[in-house]
Amino acid sequence: MISTRLGVALALLLAVGGIAIGTTAFFAAERKTGDITGRLVQSRATNEYDGPPLAFPLDEFFIGRGSDGVLHAFYSYPPGYFGHVRGCKIVWDAGGTVATTPLAGPGLTPAAGPGLFVDPCGGARFNRDGKLVSGPADRNLDEFATTPAVEGMLVDTRQLYCGSAIEPPQTPTAAEPSPTATATPEQPDKCDRVSPNTKRP
Repeated sequence: MISTRLGVALALLLAVGGIAIGTTAFFAAERKTGDITGRLVQSRATNEYDGPPLAFPLDEFFIGRGSDGVLHAFYSYPPGYFGHVRGCKIVWDAGGTVATTPLAGPGLTPAAGPGLFVDPCGGARFNRDGKLVSGPADRNLDEFATTPAVEGMLVDTRQLYCGSAIEPPQTPTAAEPSPTATATPEQPDKCDRVSPNTKRP
């Protein structure tokens, strides 16, 4: 009687162990070993959150409210040489300001802050909207798509979208009418993520 119970318990233990080993082997085989592929991240930041940007170091993004009232998830690496090639990450400087913006043109605010994203390697500064306000960068901050969920904002780090390109300010002349607001917004380009597995030149 005791040996039968012991045999059943041992068989059950071996069955559970076999299932666990099989499941682990399956997921190990399915996981990509190249570049980082990302995942869905539950941020717990709701639409009501209005504090400083929150850092998610494991998933390499900041989430914070822009001037448009929407929560954005900005990639931790600044665009261009210093971020994508050298691996520098932006930091949030709560007291950071820029008195006059070199990129300021018609309709643009000539000051930024308080509160800026700062590239510590290249010196570029970006406002809460991820827009470049000073320093060297190829484009505005890259970002991940966000979706409102039950317990907060859901961030999809599986695909990175490029920040918009920096264009020099243009002053419309009398011969050229100013562009109309009926233009349809362009879909952002997809960007490659920085990865420890990516070979850098």
